[in-house]
Amino acid sequence: MSTPVGESIVTAAGIYALLEANTRGERVKVKSFVFSEEDIDLDPNRDRLDGWIQKDVSLYTLIDRHTVEFVCDVSPEDATHYTRSAGLFLEDGTLFMIAKPPFPFPPMLRQTFKIQLRYQNAEGLLDFSYLPFYETEQELSILEVAATLGEEAMQNAEQIGMIWQAVGDYYRFKESIGDELKNLERRGQVAMKIISDLLFTQLENCADQGAQILQNAQEIGLIKTHLNLR
Repeated sequence: MSTPVGESIVTAAGIYALLEANTRGERVKVKSFVFSEEDIDLDPNRDRLDGWIQKDVSLYTLIDRHTVEFVCDVSPEDATHYTRSAGLFLEDGTLFMIAKPPFPFPPMLRQTFKIQLRYQNAEGLLDFSYLPFYETEQELSILEVAATLGEEAMQNAEQIGMIWQAVGDYYRFKESIGDELKNLERRGQVAMKIISDLLFTQLENCADQGAQILQNAQEIGLIKTHLNLR
């Protein structure tokens, strides 16, 4: 079973911002992110994404000179909605990237989404001086632990959900079997009554036939006696 992965693209406006920065010898600054409940298509022409929360990007991580990872983190107490898509915004409000997590983040758990950008000379085009918080390795480690715990909690929640579903299926099966047994019992009682009635009828018939035979025998005997006397 393959591990699900997220998807992300740079918007057309984001590409234009990078090209402009390269031409002018400047850098672009990715400032904030939005988490949204909307299950969007990754359309590079999208220029807007509304969400239930907007926060500063938690951390930039340089994977290599062409790859940058943005960490977007929402604490459990702030995670009030499902997250099915995310957007990264530049300091001037331009929608820079849009992304979808590997699976929807549920509310009431830490939501940590790592969005990677691969671009030629990304290191020289992005401004890494802006780190709102999680600026130290220790804080990054705490974030990693929190993200891992959140993922494990999600997996545990899924397993607990599967267990509860199995329990529910068992009780529904048990109830259906119980109803079926009751139906069979009722049908058996009806059948036994029918058989009992048939046996009683047959016994009555046998008794009637026996009495008739006895009566016939007696009559035959009387006839024979009468003939012998003559």
